[in-house]
Amino acid sequence: MKIPVFYFDDEVILLDSFRDTFGDEYDVQTASSLADARRLLSECRPDVIISDLSMPEISGTNFLREAARVCPHSFRILLTGYARVGDVIEEIGEGVVQFFMPKPWEENQMRKALELGALKRKGRKGQEG
Repeated sequence: MKIPVFYFDDEVILLDSFRDTFGDEYDVQTASSLADARRLLSECRPDVIISDLSMPEISGTNFLREAARVCPHSFRILLTGYARVGDVIEEIGEGVVQFFMPKPWEENQMRKALELGALKRKGRKGQEG
């Protein structure tokens, strides 16, 4: 069974690229609007959630806060083109953001982040079983 991954970004070209790159390995769901993101988040219960920081309708950190409430066991990745880790240190400290990555993402770095999320999932499943 493929691990469900959800990616929220207003740059549709990056969503398409992500789906093309990782769709064979993961159960990829994407959204470019907040309404679609909230709907998909509630429907698919992803193990890995990725969000861009700078979004038109909501900040990525606020979206990941919502995601943490809906899917508390998910592994959450924040992407940004301009912020530094210090800009989201509170969210990292609270566990809202578990991985911070520059945007645009590079395939190898994203692959490592997804693998880390998959390992966390296996650990959770082992504890639940």
